[in-house]
Amino acid sequence: MAKVIELNQRQDQQRRRQRAQARRRAQAVASALACGLCPRRCAHCGLAIEEPVTLPSEAPYPFCGPCLEEYQAFRRRQQGQEQPEAFWHNDAWARSWSTWLEFMRSKEEFRQSAAFLRLMQEHID
Repeated sequence: MAKVIELNQRQDQQRRRQRAQARRRAQAVASALACGLCPRRCAHCGLAIEEPVTLPSEAPYPFCGPCLEEYQAFRRRQQGQEQPEAFWHNDAWARSWSTWLEFMRSKEEFRQSAAFLRLMQEHID
């Protein structure tokens, strides 16, 4: 009984730790989504685009040469091409492209939301 535990001090420390953790999480989200798409990096594989690739109008993101070819093969498959162009152009390959494109669309949607704008404003402050 000689030692009294100061609860207010512990609660304050815990609140500070939680606020710091929330700040770190917010910074991580903001950093991951802030720049959007860098035109000098392939949106699909992330490698630097050394030589400028002229993107066709249907390409929604900056792609390096090989990823652009794969994206175009995926689009041809979607439009009904029955014969695969390469042995790996199977259903799983097509699903991975579909899923990746949906993921990219959802990131764009989040970037345009009020919550993201607020997050960026707080991150800047």
